[in-house]
Amino acid sequence: MGAWERIKAALRREKRELDDAVEDMTARANAALDRRERELRATPEERLEIEQERGAAVDEEFDAVRRRIERGD
Repeated sequence: MGAWERIKAALRREKRELDDAVEDMTARANAALDRRERELRATPEERLEIEQERGAAVDEEFDAVRRRIERGD
């Protein structure tokens, strides 16, 4: 295998990795947009529920940090 073939193979690998990264970012962006659209169409009761879920998630994050601090990690 010549140098040119090795370069082409490396570039193909890089392209595959970039394609995977772009696909992942696109999926996450679409999910975020879908979530935001649902929030905008939500009724006041649904919005309250969404905020309560967010608050619970934040509480879980703080609890995880607190446990790490208490264990001395």
